[in-house]
Amino acid sequence: MFFKNAHLGNNKWYLYLVTILLVVAGSIIGQLPLLAVLLAKAAQSGLDQAELAELANSMDFGSIEMNQNLTVFLMLLAFVVALVFLWIGVRFIHKKPFEALINPALKINWKKIFFSFGLWMAFTAILELIFYLLQPEIYSFQFEASNFLILLFIALLIFPLQTSFEELFFRGYLMQGLSLISKYRWIPLLITSIGFGAMHFMNPEVEAFGFGVSMTYYIGVGLFLGILTLMDNSLELALGVHAATNIYGALFVTFDDSAVQTAALFHTSEVNMNWMLIGFVVAAIIFIVIVSKKYDWQSWSNCYRTIEKQRIEDQ
Repeated sequence: MFFKNAHLGNNKWYLYLVTILLVVAGSIIGQLPLLAVLLAKAAQSGLDQAELAELANSMDFGSIEMNQNLTVFLMLLAFVVALVFLWIGVRFIHKKPFEALINPALKINWKKIFFSFGLWMAFTAILELIFYLLQPEIYSFQFEASNFLILLFIALLIFPLQTSFEELFFRGYLMQGLSLISKYRWIPLLITSIGFGAMHFMNPEVEAFGFGVSMTYYIGVGLFLGILTLMDNSLELALGVHAATNIYGALFVTFDDSAVQTAALFHTSEVNMNWMLIGFVVAAIIFIVIVSKKYDWQSWSNCYRTIEKQRIEDQ
């Protein structure tokens, strides 16, 4: 079982605290280059402290003529450094294989990741096509070859590191860690999903579309990815889905209130978050049905009994 890997290595409670602090420190260190460039550009633009605070809140860095692709790269750098620090914490503080955060076999199934990536990318494109057919007037084509090619390089090499960090930290490290102190396996799933949603609380989308629907979406995504992980007994499906979501958003369709502004192929002037949430729920259900058949998942009731059996064995 996926949670069985939590027992590998040294798992004293304070080691989790040390590793979490290490990851936070890595994230802060990774943000320093962006902060340095931001402050330099702000000084050139003559912004005062209030305007600088508003800029940081809106994340509209184009208003001070920051290069869009450079901004994306610098924003993602924080996740890359945090991933390195997470690896250090797992390998040298907990003294367990880093692959333990992914599956019980301690060997990555790349075919499963790519299948998940491709399937979710297809679902996302289909939903986008439906939204386009309903409101074609809100879409505009904005292809610029030089900017897009650089963005493509960033999307394929750096975005997977960003999404992998979030999955390895929330669905891998934290969910496994919480399973050591929780009698019920749904508690780690719920806590990490809420934590995943809370991480997006400062995104400009929350202010633009409303707290309720935005946080429902983010927490719902966390629950979906957590359910995939527990039902499949591995992290690979979640890794593929998350990478597909962010890479699609970076390369194909962007909007003004997006947390990460990119030189995507299309720009949409409006986003209906309610329809987006409904589309996500439908796609998630269909996705679960397909992968449950492909990878021969147990039924929900059998899965619950298996988890409870493992809990009893672990005690």
